[in-house]
Amino acid sequence: MSGSGTTAGDDPLQTAVWRLRSRGCWTDAAALLAPHAADPAPALQRASLLVERCLFTAKGWAEAEDALRVA
Repeated sequence: MSGSGTTAGDDPLQTAVWRLRSRGCWTDAAALLAPHAADPAPALQRASLLVERCLFTAKGWAEAEDALRVA
């Protein structure tokens, strides 16, 4: 997965993830990455989104921990 999703040449998946994350839709962004969680980079990105959600909402720690273990 290349790019951060902020420029025209970036992967459409990364663009969607970036847009959702920027709106505080961490769970939705992580759900987009779930089918790609077998690969290390998307798995780590998914875990970081879920941890970020926990830091803002203080909820969902178990899901974030599971995602981190998978990554």
